[in-house]
Amino acid sequence: MRWLRAVTLLAACALVGERPPAQTDIARTVHNLTPGGPGAVKESVPTGLCVFCHTPHNANPQISLWNRDLPGLTYQLYASSTLRATLNQPTGTSRLCLSCHDGVMALGNLRTPAAADTLKLGPLTGPTRLGTDLSDDHPISFTYDSALVTQHPGLVEPGSLPSAIRLAGGKLECSTCHNAHEHRRAQFLRMDNANGALCLACHSPPQWAGSDHANSSAVWNGSGVRPWPPDGAATVAANACRNCHRSHSAGHGPRLLAWRGEAENCSVCHGGTVSTKNVAAEFANGAKFSRHPIDAAEWTHDPQENPATMARHVTCSDCHNPHAANSRPAAPPLVPGALQGVPGVSIGGTTVAQASFEYEVCLKCHGLREPTTPGLTRVETTRVVRTRIDPANASYHPIAAPGRNATIKGLRAPYTAASTIGCIDCHNNSDLVPRGAHASRFAPILERGYSTSDPQPESLASYDLCYKCHDRGTLLSSASGFPHAKHVVEKQAPCAACHDAHGSQKSPHLINFLLRDTSGKAVVTANSRGQLQYVSTLGGGSCSLTCHGEEHTGLAYGAAARLVRPLALPGRRMPAPPPPSQPPGRQ
Repeated sequence: MRWLRAVTLLAACALVGERPPAQTDIARTVHNLTPGGPGAVKESVPTGLCVFCHTPHNANPQISLWNRDLPGLTYQLYASSTLRATLNQPTGTSRLCLSCHDGVMALGNLRTPAAADTLKLGPLTGPTRLGTDLSDDHPISFTYDSALVTQHPGLVEPGSLPSAIRLAGGKLECSTCHNAHEHRRAQFLRMDNANGALCLACHSPPQWAGSDHANSSAVWNGSGVRPWPPDGAATVAANACRNCHRSHSAGHGPRLLAWRGEAENCSVCHGGTVSTKNVAAEFANGAKFSRHPIDAAEWTHDPQENPATMARHVTCSDCHNPHAANSRPAAPPLVPGALQGVPGVSIGGTTVAQASFEYEVCLKCHGLREPTTPGLTRVETTRVVRTRIDPANASYHPIAAPGRNATIKGLRAPYTAASTIGCIDCHNNSDLVPRGAHASRFAPILERGYSTSDPQPESLASYDLCYKCHDRGTLLSSASGFPHAKHVVEKQAPCAACHDAHGSQKSPHLINFLLRDTSGKAVVTANSRGQLQYVSTLGGGSCSLTCHGEEHTGLAYGAAARLVRPLALPGRRMPAPPPPSQPPGRQ
């Protein structure tokens, strides 16, 4: 049988266009199905080594002198919105591999019998049985050429592939990654896959080299579920692509993700088992009621989605790109490393392929359409955050640009009138670590307390978020010239009664009166003249409205402070605030 082994090996090598791998020894692999083979699957009767695949006579097909019939099967193929290749039913060497690995035909069912006795081996079982559903396996039998690379820039030019990687007739087949005779590497791989070398031979994700997943030395601490395959390496960097992907029998077919649950693909490591920051705990057990609902619409996210028309959802990959994310900080408004490489929406409302600013990531969901969640009802009609923080507004919190008020007083160090802040400076974990708008004890995912209830006794806890940047003593001082103490302390009116934390399209000083709180209770209403407005004046402004039981008509504040007595208009009723079901506006 030595001559048969030599002949068939030479024939197989010639047909796939490669030199005989003299260093390999198939007898030392699990493809040795003889009684003396090293694997668990082997024949019980004496037979030749090569006969399970090859025969010098009566082969069909002729490629590799194949000794097995190829039944007319139809396979379910891989599908994904990011797939650019055209797939057809398996061909070439891939079809030969599947004649065993689809598990349909018995391993001992050969065209040319191997021995006088009938072979006992049945169909392949276990994890190496792929079945006829290949939708959870790496796509095969497609043309890999420069035209494909043009459509999918994350691929390497075929002329630049390592010599170990072999296309068969210009197509990517099973034999591109696997050599059935190779005994030196697991899974018959053609090259070592440490640090993702085999995957990166064809795939070149932008910014991968600088990402934490490519460089982290973190190890699994042994708790929870093992995040990597049984033959995985010890560190995140060494596992590389295999941290998240499986080339065969993936938990989720599109993009070959390892786990069936969408968020599970992240939480398996970011749940205190590998990463030191336990992000998964933020979403667990309802401990923090205000959170991004990442488990509410699994597998709705798609890398090709249009923020203007996509179904409402949120998942980890809406904000994080695992191929690019890193731990490098960035000063607002620049996008930090954790959000690197993520699409976004500009302050002008256009989609950008890669966000340059932190707020652009947030505006993907909060910048184009009115939210459907409960909120505060305000004078200005929109709750779209992009329209509230727009630097073209009369006033805005300094997120997309430094603020307009160069003479603002009472800011706490290090904040100044020229400072710019990020969305995460307010919308953050209430425990501060891990940082990010994942979940909080304060709605809507706020780092600190910010009460919008009316009335609300003033305290550090009630407005802790405001006092993070604005000095409490200065704001409440009677010498400030502004009525914060009178309203917030004496009348127990919340900051939100007058100020919109994101901004105002029409009024300075973030003035956008609160008509109803989230419970539907009226807060600010029109006065008896039907007026509900703020008018800016030199060094201050004046209000005409009714609030905390008092009616104001031209009540001035600031440098030009003066009190105009409310005009009594007998017989005229004050307009009622709009019903909760038809709010004129929300914050």
